[in-house]
Amino acid sequence: MIFPRVRRFLPVIISGYIFNTALYFLLHILLPYTGINTTATSEFCKSKSDESTVDDECTRVDLFAFQIVSFVNLFYLGVLGFHTFFVSRRAFTALPQKPLGRILGNVQSPNSANGKNGVMLPEADYVNIGIIIFQGWDFIASIFFDEHCTAVMMTHHFLAFICGLFSLEYGLVPFYATYFGGVSEFSSIFLCVADLFRYFPPSSFQTSSPSVVNFLSSLELGAQGMFVLTFFNFRILGWIYLSSLLFKDAVQALKRGLMQQYCPGSRWFLLYLLSMSILLGGLQAFWFRQIIEKAVEVVAGN
Repeated sequence: MIFPRVRRFLPVIISGYIFNTALYFLLHILLPYTGINTTATSEFCKSKSDESTVDDECTRVDLFAFQIVSFVNLFYLGVLGFHTFFVSRRAFTALPQKPLGRILGNVQSPNSANGKNGVMLPEADYVNIGIIIFQGWDFIASIFFDEHCTAVMMTHHFLAFICGLFSLEYGLVPFYATYFGGVSEFSSIFLCVADLFRYFPPSSFQTSSPSVVNFLSSLELGAQGMFVLTFFNFRILGWIYLSSLLFKDAVQALKRGLMQQYCPGSRWFLLYLLSMSILLGGLQAFWFRQIIEKAVEVVAGN
């Protein structure tokens, strides 16, 4: 049987795809009746047939709805990961803090050994399910959005999907799944809000109250600041520390033959995760450099 463990969660995964799609089309239908101005800036209103042409009234209900769906998914992943790692700290208390626990905790748990579905850290499964749903849906949806259909982003979606899929299938790296798949997405919550205002500036919202525009402008600035702060903390500093710990645990697991003992056939995936921690870590360092350069430009312009 292909993906026997993933198949147990298939109804939830399919429901997630249906929910995202239904939410997108529901927003697409209802947004024009809410009074929210979905006219995007000229940068995102170029005609696909003639890039020199810009519509005077370029409504991008599709882009607005896409951002809302992305926000819902990222909020789920980011908050779940943050809560598991820093609030309840179950990533530390539910798993033995040694290589066997951090890498194979959900595989070699007593419940699993007794043939039951219980695992030490079910939150890791919830994160992986969320990754499969969001990254899979986002990959397909992004095909229809020039703003998101870039080689880098599409590759990122695909690689992250593979990480979530096989982490769920093998039950591997529950400790690291909650961080790399959950905590790291906490910064993306603020990015999603900042991008929404980049497409639809606060000044473009139809409102007779200047205080509302001021509030939205403050919200935009706060989202931008929190994105830089959380990106640096979780995707740079935290990523480096957790990646180094993952490498140490992986070396111990491979040397002691733990992969073959507890999860036969999964050695390749552990090596894949190690390579992804380097590749995605490097990509995030590249993105952070761009973020800083953009921030310097904004400050210099002001």
